[in-house]
Parts: sequence; structure tokens; C-alpha cells
Amino acid sequence: MIEIVNLTPHEVTVMPGDAEAVTFPASGEFARVREHLGDEVWVATEGGRVPVRQLTYDEQVDDLPDPSPGVLYLVSRLTALSVRRDDLIFPQGELRDDNGQIIGCRGLGTFADPASIAGGE
Repeated sequence: MIEIVNLTPHEVTVMPGDAEAVTFPASGEFARVREHLGDEVWVATEGGRVPVRQLTYDEQVDDLPDPSPGVLYLVSRLTALSVRRDDLIFPQGELRDDNGQIIGCRGLGTFADPASIAGGE
């Protein structure tokens, strides 16, 4: 059996169409990619002047535990994309309510081979 540790700031509910929903509560620890903001430039638009800044991401992820056998870490897609570790998964196929708020996801995604994560199940 695989343990999933949710390193996002909110619970994640997986609602596959043909199986019971599973909720992963937030662990209280949050893995985050470091952001860097460039200099501010003001742009004139039809609605008025607005500031624009370049955003870049660091390769450093804060508060991401080292890999541990039998453990998958549920993180944001950006975090998983930045690090590309085999033990990182993210919400995939977001589901929204009538107001556009995310209420869950259809499944979990990975940038690794899913068969290796599931132990070939």
C-alpha cells in the first residue's frame, strides 16, 4: 500500500467517475517553488496604467521532503514540473462547481511512469 502525503495548502478530493471519492487532507506542510519577481514596468492600457513584472521560478522547492519508500507526495503541478521526481503526483482533470470553483479532480497525474509508482499494479 502506498501512503500519499498532501503537501498542498488544501485538501484534495479525487472523484473518479467509476469509483468512490477519496480525500487527502492537507498535511500542514506546503512544498512551494521559489518565485522571483523582476523589475516593475508600467504599461498604458485602454483602462489605465497597470504594472507588469517578469516572474521566474527557481529550481529550489521549499519544504519538499526527501524521497521515502512507499510514499508519494501530492504537490501542485508546477512543483512536480519543476522538480520532476518519481514520487511527486498532482491533481489532474480538475472538476468545478457551477460557480467555477474547483471541487475535486478526476485523478492524480505524474511526470513519471505510473506503473513504477503503483508498483506494477
